[in-house]
Amino acid sequence: MPLIRPIRKGCLLSDRKSIILLIVALLLFSLNGLCHADVLVHKDVVSDALRHSPTLRMKIEDVKISDAQYRTSFAGLLPTINISSRAERYENLDPRNTATIETIGNEVVGGYQSAWRSSVNLTGQYYLSHWYKKRYETAYYKGLKDAGIHQCETEAKKIIREVTDIYGAVVESKIKYDYSGRILTDLKHILKIKKEAFGVGQYAFEDVLKVEADVTALEREIVKIKKELIDQYHRLSAYTGGSYDENVIIDHLLFTGEIAPIDEKEAVAASPEYRMRLKEMEAIRSKTIAARNNMLPDISVYGRYDLFNSSPDNINASLNDTRPSSYSAGVLISLPLFDGGARYWEWRKNIYEIQKQEENIRATMEESNKNIRTIRDGYNNLARTYQHYKKLNDQYSKMISISKKAQALGERSHLDMLELEKDMLAVERDMKITEQTLAVYEKQMALEMDYNKFLRDYDGNWTCSY
Repeated sequence: MPLIRPIRKGCLLSDRKSIILLIVALLLFSLNGLCHADVLVHKDVVSDALRHSPTLRMKIEDVKISDAQYRTSFAGLLPTINISSRAERYENLDPRNTATIETIGNEVVGGYQSAWRSSVNLTGQYYLSHWYKKRYETAYYKGLKDAGIHQCETEAKKIIREVTDIYGAVVESKIKYDYSGRILTDLKHILKIKKEAFGVGQYAFEDVLKVEADVTALEREIVKIKKELIDQYHRLSAYTGGSYDENVIIDHLLFTGEIAPIDEKEAVAASPEYRMRLKEMEAIRSKTIAARNNMLPDISVYGRYDLFNSSPDNINASLNDTRPSSYSAGVLISLPLFDGGARYWEWRKNIYEIQKQEENIRATMEESNKNIRTIRDGYNNLARTYQHYKKLNDQYSKMISISKKAQALGERSHLDMLELEKDMLAVERDMKITEQTLAVYEKQMALEMDYNKFLRDYDGNWTCSY
């Protein structure tokens, strides 16, 4: 009887099927992991940065504070109505004749008999002078609120600009890192071939050393690029609150190849920073008018209705018989005669603030124009460099195609192909980096041209709402 039983054919097929199924399952699991890899998209990064920014949230709270100040000031334009009530025990300590003592405004000053007293006073007052004083002060707070909204938009625009710059730097570093790895692979193949050729006397040792130096230098460069990429990820995390690793997939910025013509005056006039300055000017002008009109007299109308009763017996008797006793109505005029010039110099101070704000508006216009021109000039200059890289890359592509045919005919060596491919990768890397830099310029110009449209495209209309 044999010690080893023969393996049946059916069992062998079953084992093979199990192995194949296991391999397929592993492949599917790996593909599933790739499908769920994090993808970094510029639109999502901008949206996350706007949601995460504590500075932007503080600006929104500032807008709410300004709105509360405006509503408080507006409430001062309305008349005031008050009701007051009193229930007390009055003890007379004056031994004189009570008939000779009167009251002032229903307040007993002495002479009456001790008693329980109750009173109700209804008063109302309205300042007519609010229409030429308080109204402009209210307009001042309204201007501050509107300026606060545009200041919030200015902060959002600044965040978008900075995040876009960082995102572009991340994409560029990622391109450098990927292409440097591919170039390093070609260099190592070149080094291997030259070492083998040196062994048979086809290359000098100096050629081998040169390639080894290139490999070492590129490896150091890759380490440096990787560190820069990690630093850029950390900078981006500080804005978005997220965390990114080396395996994240980065979506490149869309490069259209052109910037639409722009009317600088119209773009600046629609920018949030310029509109913020205009609203600040409106607020200061309203404050100046309020300070000037504060030198005019205060005029108000008022009225008072009194109910009163007293009883020597108990508090209930006093409360139950409380009845109307008097009313008064009139006009109150208060004219400031001398205050040491405080009101005058307050008005002069606001005049100087208007002059300062005019210069502030001019500086903002010049700064916005400078930003637009800097972006446009930088884009135009870099576009010429991009065309050079593009033409050079097309030439290398043709050379690669020709060299492959020559290699098939035995006229070009594998080493020559590696050298050519290495040079083409370097040109293609520089072209793609330039392309992404141009795409960053396009995003910045779109932001400068129409901030509101940019926010709509990026679902950011909620940013400064309250």
